[in-house]
Amino acid sequence: MKYENVCIEGMGYVIPEQVVTSSWFEEQLAPIYRRLNIKRSFFERITGIYERRWWNDGIQPSDGATMAGKLAIEEAGISANDVDCLINASVCRDYIEPATAAFVHNNLGLRPEAMSFDVVNACLGFLNAMVNIANMIELGHIQVGLVVAAESPRAGQLATLQRMLGDGITREDLRDNLASFTLGAASVAMVLTHKTLSKTGKRLIGGASYSATQNNQLCVAQRTWMRTDSTALLEEGAKVVHKAWGIFLKELGWTTDMISHLFTHQVSEPVRRSVYKMLGLPKEGLDYPNLRFLGNTASVAAPLCMAMGIADGILKTGDKVCLLGAGSGVNSLILGIQW
Repeated sequence: MKYENVCIEGMGYVIPEQVVTSSWFEEQLAPIYRRLNIKRSFFERITGIYERRWWNDGIQPSDGATMAGKLAIEEAGISANDVDCLINASVCRDYIEPATAAFVHNNLGLRPEAMSFDVVNACLGFLNAMVNIANMIELGHIQVGLVVAAESPRAGQLATLQRMLGDGITREDLRDNLASFTLGAASVAMVLTHKTLSKTGKRLIGGASYSATQNNQLCVAQRTWMRTDSTALLEEGAKVVHKAWGIFLKELGWTTDMISHLFTHQVSEPVRRSVYKMLGLPKEGLDYPNLRFLGNTASVAAPLCMAMGIADGILKTGDKVCLLGAGSGVNSLILGIQW
């Protein structure tokens, strides 16, 4: 896919105040650790995650998405009345229905004529939503679009803890549920516009995707549980990312050494480093990792790394930037941006 008319005009993000450490989870799991003869700090050692965030009581995903959306609109220098379409892209939702986007639309005070809907695709949802907005801009259906996402894993993590503290939990049960405790809360938003309205000129150039959906059972979840074969998921996910990367470079006519920054979905520190090695990229310097203190923020992760990097001024005019996403299913999508 390629785009001629789509620009990134502003981003916003919110990091919740409530810190939950990995050591706290391990304290809760101490009876299981003792029975299964597992050493403390096991979780931190294999993931590289030392803490993550939870929203305060009463904060719904739509509230987090609204906060980030307001910041993105402000950063873009537009008003809520300028938004033609809103897409919410988070895994977590207020309810099964209506769409979480309906609450965000109302909270932001968007025009009744502005479309709103959810796009859900595990950790890949935000990038999928960017493509949906970009397609509508390119086709001339809209001029301004807003993508939002807010993840809130607290309820699922507490339910998983309660279930695991029951009798009969095995090492296999711990392995299959461990990924639940990597998750963290945060929100992010992005405004995209037609280039004729853009003040930034930061163009979304295009991208490429690849899927291996025969692996759709490697990570499955409901509201209160998530079962993950982490070893197989990461192995198959790496293959999908590698395939998508080759297609992406060919589609945009880029080479690896042309890329200034790469912002990726983050699952664990060992996985992050192995992906960089697989793609022939240096382990440090291209990305803006936040995994250590925010955990795996699912659909928010890759765009949040980008938003935080922008806020800290690491992007320079002319940089070639990649947003790399991967999600259970297994799917990957990589987008290229000319900064």
